[in-house]
Amino acid sequence: MPERDPQNLNFYWSTLFVRALYENGLREVVISPGSRSTPLTLAFGAHPGIRKTTIIDERSAAFTALGIGKATGIPACLVCTSGTALANYYPAVVEATQSSVPLIIASADRPSYQRETGASQTIDQIKIFGDYPVFFHEVGEPKESNNSILRLERAAAQAVHVSKQKAGVAHLNFPFSKPFEPSPDFLSVIESDNEKHSKRSFGGYKSSSAGTEMDEKFWSDLISSEHPVIIAGPDSQGKHNDSIQSLAKKLNAPILAEPGSNISSSKYTISGFDGFLRNKTIAKELKPDLILRFAEEPVSKALSNYLTEYSSVMQLRFHDSGHITDESLSAHKYIPISGTIIVPEVSGSTDSNWIKSWRKHQKDFVQFREEHLHPSTPLTDGYVFSTLSPLIPKKSFTMLSNSFPVRDLSLFGEFDGKEIYVNRGAAGIDGITSTAFGLSLGLKKSGVLFVGDIAFLHDTNALLNAKYVEESLIIVILNNGGGTIFRMLPVNEYKKKYSGYFETPQDVSIAALCRAYKIKHNLITRPEQLVTNFEYKVEKPGVHVLECITDPDDSMEQRHQVWGYSPPGS
Repeated sequence: MPERDPQNLNFYWSTLFVRALYENGLREVVISPGSRSTPLTLAFGAHPGIRKTTIIDERSAAFTALGIGKATGIPACLVCTSGTALANYYPAVVEATQSSVPLIIASADRPSYQRETGASQTIDQIKIFGDYPVFFHEVGEPKESNNSILRLERAAAQAVHVSKQKAGVAHLNFPFSKPFEPSPDFLSVIESDNEKHSKRSFGGYKSSSAGTEMDEKFWSDLISSEHPVIIAGPDSQGKHNDSIQSLAKKLNAPILAEPGSNISSSKYTISGFDGFLRNKTIAKELKPDLILRFAEEPVSKALSNYLTEYSSVMQLRFHDSGHITDESLSAHKYIPISGTIIVPEVSGSTDSNWIKSWRKHQKDFVQFREEHLHPSTPLTDGYVFSTLSPLIPKKSFTMLSNSFPVRDLSLFGEFDGKEIYVNRGAAGIDGITSTAFGLSLGLKKSGVLFVGDIAFLHDTNALLNAKYVEESLIIVILNNGGGTIFRMLPVNEYKKKYSGYFETPQDVSIAALCRAYKIKHNLITRPEQLVTNFEYKVEKPGVHVLECITDPDDSMEQRHQVWGYSPPGS
């Protein structure tokens, strides 16, 4: 049999693995080119049911795969050669783990007899990511035995299901000895067989997702509340949307949903809270007697302070995937949920004026904010967000970089009910553009990325992959000349040290950079240019860069004005 030919064994072994991944639902692979991973690369390449994306920069490849998993809830598989190629996946592994995104890594490796011998391109890859992965398996060299093949196929199934169920990274390490390439005839045979394989149906039993039932004590605590508040942090899949909306309706409770929570718009969602809750008088007036917390930890400083200020109030922290977070250490109970919370026929006791008070402060704050967002030259970051965020089509997605963009949309923009994604697991600025590219591939819809100049420059190799983006993807760069997020910190007072060590102003020609990558670029310096350029690009396929030159001093002054909001008559 041709598969037993020593030349074909590595490829056939990899083919069985790829088929098993496909049978368990995997449909995307991101390939980092390399030699020792040739059997895996050719096996994926030979299967028409799996979309292949080849990305030469491993860090960018990993964040692209992260974006696909974030978009679909199904892991993409990363393939790389041995050595430091695998190490370059580390930042995305950390982010995927801490933001509960499924991801699979299939790394090629030297066989055991070549390890610790000084062999080229060899590092210790066994559990290289430590405790971050939810599943690790050293596959072992290819063998013809039935048990070895069954274990390989089971490992593929485990990787898919564990990465989804535990919402994290599965890492499989594949040692290969030469030869890596199969015979041309055998490759053709496998390609023909895979055509048939890709057309087969591989349905499995579906577990019940009817929902989570809570006990009488839980509902007794909830319906006795007169001033309940629901807080929703980032959640790429919006898994808790139905539960949150049902609870809000039952309790007549305000929903404080952050950008990235993907909570649908309703009469219970409150905007502007990142501004008006900073006011101590308002925060005192809006004292809750029950806080229900969902998804990841909030980005908003106002919400974080609110949780800490009312740490004596009953706070219920809902979680899934065994992933419990509580940055403020204020939760009183941690409640695991699977599926939607089933709401019985009970009546709440919420004060009828409670949500009215929240809506009044929302209205007053939005009016105040609009008064301070007049067009100006030079532009401000806040004006860019207030102008462009309402123009993003509802059918599009939005990706927000960390540092100021994720905060500025909450403070200045409109995002209620919109599909928004953030990398808040480790909250780094690495791989932001690559993640947006992955979202575009996974969602197959137009999108907008808001990113600062430093974060954009941190991931310029992502632009190599613009050819894969078929829908419109507008990259709005807030070019304020450096990392101005540090102006929020006390170190800003150390002027002689601050500029060179923290803000690190840059004078890169982003226009020239885009030309080098053959990316469309527009420079925005005046308010009247914003809407025209944005609306012209929003439906045009491909990657478009809108570089907005904003003034860091004016932008910071504007933030302080809005942060210092006081209610009318105070």
